[in-house]
Amino acid sequence: MKAITIWQPWAGMVAAGIKKNETRSWGTHYRGPIAIHAAKQDIHIGWCRYLSDEAAEVICRRLELPEVFNAAKVFLTGYVLGTAELVDCVKITPEYINTLSKDEIALGDYTLGRYAWVMANAIEFPEPIPAKGKQGIWNWD
Repeated sequence: MKAITIWQPWAGMVAAGIKKNETRSWGTHYRGPIAIHAAKQDIHIGWCRYLSDEAAEVICRRLELPEVFNAAKVFLTGYVLGTAELVDCVKITPEYINTLSKDEIALGDYTLGRYAWVMANAIEFPEPIPAKGKQGIWNWD
């Protein structure tokens, strides 16, 4: 199965079916099932450096998390968390952004010219599976 490595907490949001678009600087022609892998990156680095206040609010609200929680225990790293169906890859335009909810916009980088990898039918595994990720789209056995 094809797989994509995503930093936490975004990987968890995709696997939970809350985040429908994974935004990237590059597009893909691949369509089909894709495993969602949470990068081994230290959650505190990603969480603190790249997470906007709006995204943090959406994540806490949608996952019903308290204001203060242990991110490393909630957002596991180095695991395949679930699967989704990659159904489209859209170049980000003002028109596309206008079709998105405020929550979706908060959870991605919708800079014009980037790409939204549109995910559907997310299935979160009851038990995450340890795996070493890779850059790009990779094969997960």
